[in-house]
Amino acid sequence: MSEITWAPIIPLIGGQMLGAEKAFGKPPEAIYSYADFEGNDSHYVNYQQNVKGRDVQYKMIPESSSRHISVISGTPPCAALSQLNTGKTEAAKGAKCEKNEWMYEVFKEGINRFSAKAIVVENAPALFTKKGKEVADNLFDICSKAGYSLTLYKTSTKYHGIPQARDRCFAIGWNSEVAPIMNWYKRPRKKFHEYLSDLTDDVQQMDILCNKKLDEEPYYQYIKSITNEDPRKVIMESGQITAFNYINKSGKLPACNKWMHDTGNERGIKVSDHAVKKFAMGKGIWDSSTHVFGECMNAVIGRNLADTIHPKFDRSLTIREALYLMGFPHDFELVGGLPKMNHIAQNVPVPTSRDIHTEIGKFIRGELTMSDTNYHRQDNHNERMWSDPGGKNNQATLEEFMA
Repeated sequence: MSEITWAPIIPLIGGQMLGAEKAFGKPPEAIYSYADFEGNDSHYVNYQQNVKGRDVQYKMIPESSSRHISVISGTPPCAALSQLNTGKTEAAKGAKCEKNEWMYEVFKEGINRFSAKAIVVENAPALFTKKGKEVADNLFDICSKAGYSLTLYKTSTKYHGIPQARDRCFAIGWNSEVAPIMNWYKRPRKKFHEYLSDLTDDVQQMDILCNKKLDEEPYYQYIKSITNEDPRKVIMESGQITAFNYINKSGKLPACNKWMHDTGNERGIKVSDHAVKKFAMGKGIWDSSTHVFGECMNAVIGRNLADTIHPKFDRSLTIREALYLMGFPHDFELVGGLPKMNHIAQNVPVPTSRDIHTEIGKFIRGELTMSDTNYHRQDNHNERMWSDPGGKNNQATLEEFMA
């Protein structure tokens, strides 16, 4: 059997590509992309060429010649299906959003330019739901016309060895009339505070991402005043995640609001008055209070990174800690003056990608059992699968999958 070769299209910061490198045990043949993404791609290009000193060329797709590459791996923008864009212009367009075209482009290039045995893109979990059905159907149409099959595989980073609950969906086109059945993953993981403690003091880029000052956090200070304990401990033992949730769920919001007024805490008065008013109207609020995670962090996205404090130190997370929560190696560096928080968040955790690409390698080597249809869905959360149309491997209805 010939050696497996691989290359990225639109690598962005490079998490998915570092996972592919771990799975295949080798760097990419080249790095392919488009001019629109040069800024984001610069971090991964720098890692390959300058940190690792590899002769890996960065090439623009329109000028690149055709060649055979076994696996094409892409991280096109997921804004159109992201939960963070609910109600916004891009999300409102749904399947018609122009940013979906990048996902289609990766599949088309993988098939037509590189004759790949497998093409994989990562996207928001909505690709697996009714919201993403038209986009998924468009991907299937591209695949089926070229004799390829399609798998949608939904999973979460917490199943791949990192304490981060980040749900994602991978769309994989296979150069096969029927799709393979991928394995399930439930890797053991450390708790959030244990995982971060693995970082040593000598790693680089320990700059604070968002300088959240705990002595200026009103809800955090209120908890400290009524318990005389470390608020992190109180919040974690309550089973809550944020300082506000602990106060609200324990019925302490009225007393907290009074304490803010009695102590003259101007910021506390503003936020607690707002919360009391909204709840009286039967409405919710945007909770930007201190986030404290015990077992597992919520998805590493901009707003969570800004509000999360270190489980041990009185500070926000650093660039290096955020990268580590995405599985990046200690020698990976962010370059330039671009917004680092967004670049870290708009990314693919390395271990999740590693496991997906491991399955792709197994397919190429003929080590996976094949389904009986060319459109296959797998949900790693509950380990159920569905094949279209009405395959023998079905363990749930399509409606259950797309709820």
